[in-house]
Amino acid sequence: MGGDAQGMVAMLGARIPVTDVIRTASSCKRLPSIPFFLSMESCPRRCVYCHQGEITGVSRTPSPRFVREALVLLREPREVCFFGGSFTCLHEERRKDYLDAVLTAPEGSLVRFSTHPQCITHAILDSLSPYPVSMIELGISSLDDGVLKICNRGYTSELALSAMASVLESGFQLGAQMMIGLPGQTEDSSVEDLRKIAALRGRRERSSVTLRIYPCLVLEKTPLAELMNRGAYSPLALEEGVRRAGRLLFEAERLGFPVQRIGLHETESLSRSVLAGPHHPALGEMARAVAFITWLLESSPYGPWEINRRQISLLRGHCKFGLRFMAERTGLPLSDIETRIRYAAL
Repeated sequence: MGGDAQGMVAMLGARIPVTDVIRTASSCKRLPSIPFFLSMESCPRRCVYCHQGEITGVSRTPSPRFVREALVLLREPREVCFFGGSFTCLHEERRKDYLDAVLTAPEGSLVRFSTHPQCITHAILDSLSPYPVSMIELGISSLDDGVLKICNRGYTSELALSAMASVLESGFQLGAQMMIGLPGQTEDSSVEDLRKIAALRGRRERSSVTLRIYPCLVLEKTPLAELMNRGAYSPLALEEGVRRAGRLLFEAERLGFPVQRIGLHETESLSRSVLAGPHHPALGEMARAVAFITWLLESSPYGPWEINRRQISLLRGHCKFGLRFMAERTGLPLSDIETRIRYAAL
């Protein structure tokens, strides 16, 4: 066993949060994940906003052998995740080598990966059937053709919807990675994207499609940074990004979509490389506050409101962000808002 492989397992183990678990398609087991980052590996083109090396902090792509040596050290089943590249765009033999490496993990392990909608075909999906694939995540970004063109995504909304349909029809769980704040994108177009995905899901189980919501950030050394510097793109401010993510989360929950994550995984390299955009390590928590308060105000526009004490942080966290949002939405003074809230016992 190579020393590098042992070092890699130690590194990956430190990256796996206790809460990073999924409910599998085949059972009620919840497996911790072990991620491998294939930074921009086989991506068919470079999107204007993308710089995976800066986002993940990983520049070296692990080989299939490296993955295999890491996985044989595990003692319990894991969900093996290949992120950061376009997995199904890999050459067939290399893709098979990675998937065969997954089979060396403890029995009961699963694999999920992210990929590009252009690299979903019936032949590729058929080739995945021998492997324990828990989910195929597609980088959807937007379903607005104008936005897709500006972002150099290389496909149309029709192709993206077709790719999603093919994944579902082949019996796989689908993950849709959506974005907010892209060039040419509006808040309403993001919500419309969500409704199109809901229509595609149709009468299937709600858990058959899950979502991630990512903010568009301006990173160093990207075409988007050049657009911003020329005045051709205006990134979202943090508060606007939180509001849009919160609205999308609210609509997603209303439509019955499980949301896996809001915001990017924070790394030192990401923090160093962000030039502009709604970047905050607690973006997801603040977006959840927006969604929660939207629900509260729908149920009672001016209160009184009774909430569970477990939800206090959604109101008072981050300098009372939730309470301030309530005050803005209702037009009531912050002091009045606080008197109209009752906290139920745990």
